[in-house]
Amino acid sequence: MKILANDGISDLGKRLLEEAGHIVSTDKVAQEELANAVNTQNFDAVLVRSATTVRKEVIDACPGLRLIGRGGVGMDNIDVAYAREKGLTVINTPASSSQSVAELVMGQLFSISRFLHDSFKNMSTGDFSTLKKNYAKGVELRGKTIGIIGFGRIGQAVAKMALGLGMKVIAAEKFVNEATIRVDFYNGQFINVDIITEPLEDVFKHSDFITLHVP
Repeated sequence: MKILANDGISDLGKRLLEEAGHIVSTDKVAQEELANAVNTQNFDAVLVRSATTVRKEVIDACPGLRLIGRGGVGMDNIDVAYAREKGLTVINTPASSSQSVAELVMGQLFSISRFLHDSFKNMSTGDFSTLKKNYAKGVELRGKTIGIIGFGRIGQAVAKMALGLGMKVIAAEKFVNEATIRVDFYNGQFINVDIITEPLEDVFKHSDFITLHVP
C-alpha cells in the first residue's frame, strides 16, 4: 500500500509501516492539492492529524483511495460516514492521547485551584505582599468533587488520576449507567473502583470542578 502521511508521522510509525511492506511519504501536500497528489502519485491511503481535511470533494475526486487514517481521537476533519458509504476504510487511534489529555486536565486543575497562571503573570510587579494576599486562598483538591461529563477513555483516565488525589468522582455519560475502572500503581498493584453515573443536572449541582470530554 502506498501511504501519504500528510500531517507527519513519528519515525517509529513510519518504520513499522515500511517494515510491513508499505511505502510511506511524509512530503506535505497543500490542502488544495491533496486530491491531485493522491491521484497522480497513486496513493492508496491518506493519514492525517488535525491540519488536513478529507471531505466529500476529495473522496469523490480520488476513486483509487482505499483508506483514511486519523492520528488522534476526533475525526471532525473527515467526512467519515460518506467515506464509509463509498467503501473506504476510516480508522483513528482512540486510545493514543488519553493519558496526555488527562495529565493536561490535572495540570489545569492544580493551576486554577492555586491561581498559578495568574500569580506567575503578576509576580513581575514585585508587590509580594499584595500577591500573597490575593493568592493565599488556594484550595486543596483532596476531598473535592470532580464532575466528568463524557466517561469514555479520556474521562476514565482523568478519573483514575483524580482518585489518586483523593477526589470524589462523579460522571455523566448517556451510554452507560455505571463503570468499573481499574487504577494501576507503579508496583503492579491495583484497585477497582465503581463509578455510578448521574444525570447531567446533578453533576452540575454536586461538583466543585467540571471537566468535559465529549465530541
